[in-house]
Amino acid sequence: MNISSIFHSPTTTIDAEAIYRESTNPIYLNGGQEVVLRLQHDLADISDLIDISNIDELHGVYAEGPTLSIGAGENHAAIAGSAVVAQKAPVLSELAANIGDAQTRNRGTLGGAIASKTRSSDWNAALLALDATIHTTKASHMAEDYFSRGGLTEGELITKICFEIPSKGIYLKQTRASSTDAVIGVLVSRFEKKCRVAIVGAQRAAFLCPALETALSKKFHQDVYDHSHIPPGMLSDNADASLDYQQNLVAILCKKAIRSCA
Repeated sequence: MNISSIFHSPTTTIDAEAIYRESTNPIYLNGGQEVVLRLQHDLADISDLIDISNIDELHGVYAEGPTLSIGAGENHAAIAGSAVVAQKAPVLSELAANIGDAQTRNRGTLGGAIASKTRSSDWNAALLALDATIHTTKASHMAEDYFSRGGLTEGELITKICFEIPSKGIYLKQTRASSTDAVIGVLVSRFEKKCRVAIVGAQRAAFLCPALETALSKKFHQDVYDHSHIPPGMLSDNADASLDYQQNLVAILCKKAIRSCA
């Protein structure tokens, strides 16, 4: 394979999308965590690698009013070390600091984690629990809508993510024995007039728990938790964990997170 003939390094999202449209079987490359694995295992006949790491509009971290904006090109380590994130939403600092190993944190990006649609992605819980808006080159999507529509359309690029700043938030997860991936992860957030509870790892997409949120809005205490608060069908036997194990994990993590947010 002639790398020089398939590698592109655009400096704007307009150029990146134009290259994508004109290529036979292209793929965007930033941190490269997933792309490199696909290339190594010949899982994709990729015609063009489009490096988007040099696009300025995909970078930056800033707070404006009740919103924290993070560029899709920011890696996990940069987010974990950001003074702005630590001040405005420390739950995101801690979440980012506990993703993978040092190499993953330094190479993997926020946008890449969201675009990959990995079931156990910690960021999926944050998107839902902090009522995030995902901005792309084609539209802006509320996190719930983004998950329900199945992710990005062909050639669409995530540019930034805007999180609502909570008064308090806690993310807890039980990891697999061989990695830091979540078997179950729970993020509880509190705002002035609402709270959110998001669960990740159990299903293909993260999900909210409206019944539990309603109960907590009346009395914010761990004792209000009940298995019936989990939406039907969201927990089921899978290769990572049995249904009973998942139910117990969700109960333990939810109660701990609620107690820490009280």
